[in-house]
Amino acid sequence: MTQAEEQKRQPHLAKAPILAASGLVKNFGGLTAVDNAAIEVGQGSITGLIGPNGAGKTTLFNLLSNFIRPDRGRVIFDGEPIQQLQPHQIAQMGMVRTFQVARVLSRLSVMENMLLGAQKQTGENFWNVWLQPKQVIEEEKQLRERAMRILESVGLVHMAGAYAGALSGGQRKLLEMGRALMTDPKLILLDEPAAGVNPTLIGQICDRILAWNREGMSFLIIEHNMDVIMSLCDRIWVLAEGRNLADGTPVEIQKNAQVLEAYLGQ
Repeated sequence: MTQAEEQKRQPHLAKAPILAASGLVKNFGGLTAVDNAAIEVGQGSITGLIGPNGAGKTTLFNLLSNFIRPDRGRVIFDGEPIQQLQPHQIAQMGMVRTFQVARVLSRLSVMENMLLGAQKQTGENFWNVWLQPKQVIEEEKQLRERAMRILESVGLVHMAGAYAGALSGGQRKLLEMGRALMTDPKLILLDEPAAGVNPTLIGQICDRILAWNREGMSFLIIEHNMDVIMSLCDRIWVLAEGRNLADGTPVEIQKNAQVLEAYLGQ
């Protein structure tokens, strides 16, 4: 990212954080995977989380989304503490996540996978199917139209009727991101969106992240592809051995001697 591009993105950093975590600790037996870690994601920003293998990045993601409960620490999302909530409750508040290996329902169609992401559907209540059939039908029509728009934006509209299991690894990641958008999120946690993806699809994924960010969506991204991180992110946090090592703009991180030693091996 050029200095002009970085300066253009700086206003995001002045906004109040949409996600703020502090003092997070997680032990597995005698191993401390996350050790008093903290992180903030600015409202409307794209924030990166990097570190060497085994640094605790995915464990930190699991703690933020409460897939794993922290031993200690505090997580605030959109002004509310969430460390006692269930993952589905956090998703309903507007924070959703993806995984290193995309999780799709292989025997359902791409469209059916998308529809599963929609929140609070009238037809989810058994009695509504009988008592409010017109509303259920109209709502499903609207959801399908919205799903098609999102699929078009990620380049999968032509695969809407195909089994999700027929998609490539990169396409599955695009589907998982599209399904996350069906929840109407405020913040998306992306766990290695470029891993195992061909360069053409990496470019497509990055373009979509930037487009959604321009629409006001916030992102927290774990990624080993440094070109992706440096080109996308407003701010980067570095984790090493479960602890915070550094945080700053992409330019600052690239010049940080501790980061170069711990992460880049220089």
